[in-house]
Amino acid sequence: MKITLVMASDEEGGLEKHVLELAEGLAEFHSVSLIAHQKYQTQLSHEVNFIAFDMSGSRYNPWTKYQLKKVILATQPDILHAHASKTAKLLQGMLQQFSFPTVVTVHGKKKSNQAYFAFDHIIAVSHSVGAILNHPNKTTVVYNGTKISIFPIPFKQNRKFIAIGRLNSVKGFDLLLEAWKDIPHSLSIVGEGQERHKLEQLIQQYQLSDRVSLLGYRQDIHTLICEHEALIVSSLREGGPYTLAETLLLNRPVFGTDVGMMAEFIPEDFLCEAGSYHALNALIRHYLQIPDPSMDFTSAYKMAQEQLTFQKMIEHTLQTYQSLLVS
Repeated sequence: MKITLVMASDEEGGLEKHVLELAEGLAEFHSVSLIAHQKYQTQLSHEVNFIAFDMSGSRYNPWTKYQLKKVILATQPDILHAHASKTAKLLQGMLQQFSFPTVVTVHGKKKSNQAYFAFDHIIAVSHSVGAILNHPNKTTVVYNGTKISIFPIPFKQNRKFIAIGRLNSVKGFDLLLEAWKDIPHSLSIVGEGQERHKLEQLIQQYQLSDRVSLLGYRQDIHTLICEHEALIVSSLREGGPYTLAETLLLNRPVFGTDVGMMAEFIPEDFLCEAGSYHALNALIRHYLQIPDPSMDFTSAYKMAQEQLTFQKMIEHTLQTYQSLLVS
């Protein structure tokens, strides 16, 4: 099978990580081309036919669309797989001219979903995202699976907590710090971004410097997760998040805001509304009162092994492709 993936994004987050890993995983079995920004070429093996294409300009530029169409056709795909809203909008007008099936992955909730409906099929990264699209006949849920680089070590109730993500407003780290004001335990925030200075100021303002650390960007995420007792998600909105999959596969509890696919894996008692530091503080206090919280996550760990591994993601993606090619 010849598969062509297209990604317009040029950032460094969960979406980009997913597409690069998906390209590599599919290339083990099939011929894969990835059309994306030049910056990603060094992150891929030679198994993937990488085609550098800068889509960072306007999604309405007719010259960009014309050139993109030419590049796609040159790869002669059996199936075209686009990722996220900007890519969908770039491709929307040309899809009817293609003789091969087209798929788009929706990675999060957007104000407008119209561009997605032009594709033959839609992959949603969670049931909550799929429900918003409201096109059950042409939507399949495929969770963002991930690889784990270390063996999980036994759960230890050490009262050390971790939060992971880019330091931007949507991650809600400012609310987490406010919720942490009266929590006497250790919190590590891993990630880099434009809100670092604001968060540093809040740590000083709330007098948290003795127990809250901003660790910056780290590559040893899996080791860090195992060194902490649980992951806290404080996001205002999410597609996945990836950290949920990684943490559950490492047999660590996850609790926090009811965003993305959290409610599809995490027990209801460990979720709270997004955007409220009061709700987050109450949830943290609830967690701290449980004698052995890891016991409450036994079924979540099992579900993660069934749904959130890298191998399952590749299998489910290929099944979606096959269903389109035989229909």
